[in-house]
Amino acid sequence: MPDNLTNEQVDAITHAWLDCMAVAHIGESDVDLGSLAEAGRDSAQELEDAFPWLNEKRV
Repeated sequence: MPDNLTNEQVDAITHAWLDCMAVAHIGESDVDLGSLAEAGRDSAQELEDAFPWLNEKRV
């Protein structure tokens, strides 16, 4: 873990990465799209909480 990131930030990045990997393999397996969408929303919120400046970039 990088020394300049908090545990909260590392967790947020890890969860977002896992969501991206699930989307990248969506055609290869049976994926519950509702659960994937919920996980994506949760990860986005987790990233915004861990990196408040992301809210400034929202379009």
